[in-house]
Amino acid sequence: MLMYGNSINSSYVDAKIYNVSSMREGFINLQILIPPNIIGKTFDREFDINYFNYILGNDNVFVEFFRIIQDLYLGKNVYLMFGEDDWSENLCQSLLKIIQQRYGYNGYYITNFNDYVYISMNDTSDFDKEYGIYNLDQDKMRYSYLVKSIEVRLPQDQYMAMEARYQ
Repeated sequence: MLMYGNSINSSYVDAKIYNVSSMREGFINLQILIPPNIIGKTFDREFDINYFNYILGNDNVFVEFFRIIQDLYLGKNVYLMFGEDDWSENLCQSLLKIIQQRYGYNGYYITNFNDYVYISMNDTSDFDKEYGIYNLDQDKMRYSYLVKSIEVRLPQDQYMAMEARYQ
């Protein structure tokens, strides 16, 4: 199940929590923020296209992004934490659109414990059987290739640090 919001009490959510753009600490940070000089002043559709190209066109960012998808594929619950400002909201909506359009996987906005309980009991989200599974398979192959190539390029101590980060 994919969930998102501005903050979460980790004691009642059984999920891997990724901090995308929130100022809160103590959670796994995803390095998928798009630099402002790449997007400039754009409107929603243009922002979505630029962000999609940034994620899929940059191998390091793609590896970070695919951590979300990999966890969902493995059946884990994932919570994406975003800041409360307008820019973070645009980023959140754009990232969710990418996941929904590429994999057919829908996210749920969670604000409190009652939302979590309701969604947990009524969750029907899964990868789309037509295009979502195909894109997932293609992206899994790319992810595996990239992770293996990172293993080859990094000295052992840096690889161990990276491996610990992805656990």
